[in-house]
Amino acid sequence: MKKSVLLLLIAAGLSGCTLDMSSGQNSPIPAFALQSISSAPGKSYRDIDESQLLTGDLLFSSSVGATSFGIRLFSTSSVSHVALYIGEGRVAEAVGSGVQIVPLADTIKHSDKLFVLRRADLTVEQTAKIAEFATAKLGRGYNYAGIVKMMPFMVTKQLCSLNPFSRDFRRQCLNGLAASQLGNDLPDPERYFCSQFVIAAFQYSGQPLTTADAGWVSPADLLHMREGDVPTLVPVKPLHYVGHLRPGIYFKARHSMLR
Repeated sequence: MKKSVLLLLIAAGLSGCTLDMSSGQNSPIPAFALQSISSAPGKSYRDIDESQLLTGDLLFSSSVGATSFGIRLFSTSSVSHVALYIGEGRVAEAVGSGVQIVPLADTIKHSDKLFVLRRADLTVEQTAKIAEFATAKLGRGYNYAGIVKMMPFMVTKQLCSLNPFSRDFRRQCLNGLAASQLGNDLPDPERYFCSQFVIAAFQYSGQPLTTADAGWVSPADLLHMREGDVPTLVPVKPLHYVGHLRPGIYFKARHSMLR
């Protein structure tokens, strides 16, 4: 037993993933659970199209470029960007040039992989608030200072995963590291990086995704807030996997092999 636990700890450390061995009998997450790096764990993959999207859906993506690869490497994740679907074929996102609203078709075209998670309990009024926030922030600047501080935090926060037996310990460890490395300054309402923008939109709607500071949350942290995964930062409610608008290189290759 001790040997198997040691091997699990080594695997978690090498992969940069959170290991959870503290799940109780009533937890939806099984004992000895590892975070899933895959965008569609197990056999959950499904193809979807624009007609299945709802306002407020989170669009996770990656591309084949060096910037996307670097973010995925630092965060040990399959995603490098997150945006918001705000209805009528429009996507709101915070990118290097600032907050923009672009056609969904452009987002699909420029992504290697693009998939959707959803906060399933949103009301019509709350989704309207998300779209209102995104429209009001159009043209705001990009939070370069925040993302520069975030990059080393993505690496060092993995240290908090080395104790898989206590969720309370991991949360306290994360809060301590985040406070020391990122600070607790009030967010600048004029500048956002991608995941910070998404968190702020949901806060404005009255249905926050997490109680963690928006400046602490990466796209990978949002990804792990989905149902059945092991969250790094605690979600208010787990996100529901809707499906893939583009499968990405990995799923394309796997599907080709199965034909």
